[in-house]
Amino acid sequence: MRQTALQTDVIPDQTIFGIRAISSYFTFYKTVIPAKYWNELDFGLPQKESVVIKRLADWERPGGCLEHSKTNGKRGIMEALARIRQFLLQ
Repeated sequence: MRQTALQTDVIPDQTIFGIRAISSYFTFYKTVIPAKYWNELDFGLPQKESVVIKRLADWERPGGCLEHSKTNGKRGIMEALARIRQFLLQ
């Protein structure tokens, strides 16, 4: 991010995806780190800005997990990965 700022004088918002796999259970996460957070980070730990990590859970599962060993779980995992891919290709 700092190299981008040095080259363009602009720090963009950054979207980060995460995947947690425990045994056969998969959970997907997403966060957007705003440019204001990056700017405040230059002066130490941000005091005004914050980052919220959200669990991607539009499926009906306890805890928002998808279970790989079930057919619907496999489909849900592949759909979530496809949506993340589609987002990144835009």
